[in-house]
Amino acid sequence: MQCYDCDMMNSTANSHMVIRFSFIALITCIVLAFLGCGIGVLAEKVQVQISASTDPENPGEALPFKVIGTLMDQDGNAMGNKKVSLEQLKSDDPEGEYKFLAVTTTDIDGGFSFFRPAASPPEYLRVRYNGNSQFEGSVSEIIAGHISREPDIKTGTDLSVAKSSTKVIAKASPSNPSPGQAVSINGQLLGANGAPLPGKKVICEASDRVGNRSDFMILGISTTNEKGYFKFTASGGSTTTFIQVRFPGDDEYDESVSDLIMVL
Repeated sequence: MQCYDCDMMNSTANSHMVIRFSFIALITCIVLAFLGCGIGVLAEKVQVQISASTDPENPGEALPFKVIGTLMDQDGNAMGNKKVSLEQLKSDDPEGEYKFLAVTTTDIDGGFSFFRPAASPPEYLRVRYNGNSQFEGSVSEIIAGHISREPDIKTGTDLSVAKSSTKVIAKASPSNPSPGQAVSINGQLLGANGAPLPGKKVICEASDRVGNRSDFMILGISTTNEKGYFKFTASGGSTTTFIQVRFPGDDEYDESVSDLIMVL
């Protein structure tokens, strides 16, 4: 009888030991699983960088332009499908107050673009990426928009001179396109005496209505050839589009705009 009781006690002790080891093993697995899941959270985030510039390079004081750039990781890989925002500052102080302007999504090559109309004020701009659980946030360098790069000249003599008038001639080819058909916008920039103006930047703009200058969006920017000619290509759409070509002027020549061209 005593031996039987001993066997029962040993059996019970063994069962308790098995349960205890099983419980410890279960807790160990849970802890390891938790730590394994937390590895990604605790890992160091990937550094990123944003480049930003204006197109054209120096928009001066009254030229519509785009803020363009790319978002890359630390290894130079493009970061597509990421949200970036455009911010406006009153000065080039990165610690100064800023205002949110717009947000866009980077393309497959990490590129982005923001449009700033001719009516936008003198401003400093930068682009921000807020980051996520995998990537660090980043901010581009501050760039100037509609702020003249020319130094102020203060003398007792008025150095201003009269600018020469200009004329932009533009037409669509074909002149009566079918709905959705692409068209070429061809033309020439001329001076006051009818002489062609080579090497001048002209802007092709489009709008779905006849309105203010701010209603027009840039389709492209081109430089006139040695005979003052330029050419743009516009894709057809489902609605009537009004197109014009504008010469923004410079230190020698006045601004001028072509007649409106209506395409479908």
